[in-house]
Parts: sequence; structure tokens; C-alpha cells
Amino acid sequence: MDYCVFDLEIAKTLKQAARELDLKDEKEAFAFPHRLGFSIGVIFNSHTTEYVVFQSAKEMARYLLDFDGILISFNGRRFDLPCLLADIDIDTYQALERKPHLDLLAHFYACVKGRFRVSLNNIAENTIKKTKTGNGADAPILFQQGKITELVEYCKNDVEITKEVFEFGLTNGYINYFDQQSGKVEEMSADYADWINTDSEDDGL
Repeated sequence: MDYCVFDLEIAKTLKQAARELDLKDEKEAFAFPHRLGFSIGVIFNSHTTEYVVFQSAKEMARYLLDFDGILISFNGRRFDLPCLLADIDIDTYQALERKPHLDLLAHFYACVKGRFRVSLNNIAENTIKKTKTGNGADAPILFQQGKITELVEYCKNDVEITKEVFEFGLTNGYINYFDQQSGKVEEMSADYADWINTDSEDDGL
């Protein structure tokens, strides 16, 4: 099974986007990912074992569309793919939506019935004992300051962590996370093979 793990970073801060959209709460800007802009994207290709960096949303979308395998992401369905909409046509976007895609966040929410939210950091720290190297909110600032090398390294780290969480779950059949309600580290079945073969757009929310 060939797969590619992908992630991208936005070009505008939530505050900037909220101002443009005349929103009272900057967090509401998350509902308009296509208005947040695209700065860079990183993809890991399991077939070539290479990390590919993109500074063009169109080129990244074409790569994902042409990839003969499964797309892997963490919140890619609701955030990353819609972010591309500012620079790609609707037909390309809809074709991307039809690709086999395992969204690890959607899988998690389906399993906990949407009881609470979880971060990639939460799952990674408790499953593979690694944490993210930065905060996604800082990515637009790095982009606007022209610190592209730092931005690429941050995005690549997110892809690496997503990849390792996916591979751990696939190999071991479970992942761990800190349950905000029980206050304990809990184990969740990582039935990824079954999930990939179902309509994974239904995330249980």
C-alpha cells in the first residue's frame, strides 16, 4: 500500500483573516480555510521515501491528485484540502475529495463520538513519545517574515509526526491519547484498514 502524508501552512494569521472577513472572534476564521492563504506544503511519499516541498498550491494539489495511493492527513479533509480552494478550481478540489483519504483526526472523532477535541501533539506525545517543534499559529508569521527554511522544517516535522502516528497505529493496531474527561492516558483501536474502505468523510461530529 503506497501512501502520502501531507500538511500545509497558511499565509495569514487568524487575526488578519478575521479582520478581512469582519469576524468578531478570530477563531471563527477557521471556518473559512480558503481565505487563509497557502504558504508552503510538505508531502511524504512512501513509495519514494522522499519529502517533497511545495510553494505552489496548484502544484501540491496536482501531486496529490496524481498520486496512486492513499492520502494521509491530520485534519486534511476539513482544513488542508479546503485551504487549497483559493488557488485551485472546484473540479480539482472535488476530485481530491474523492481520493482514498485517511484523516487521522476524523478517525479519532468518529471513535470518541465527538466528545472532545484533540491535537496532533496530544496523540503523538502519548503514542510515539514525540512532540511538535512549534505552533501552527506561528507559521504565517514565519512566512511573512520570509523565514521559509524555518517554515519548511516546521511543516516537515508535522508530516513526520503524522506519518509515525499512522505507521504506529497500522503496525500495532492502537494509538494512545490523553482523555480530557477521564484525566488519563487511554488506548484507542486504530482500525485504519477498515476506515480507509468506508466513507471517511463522516467524522462522527
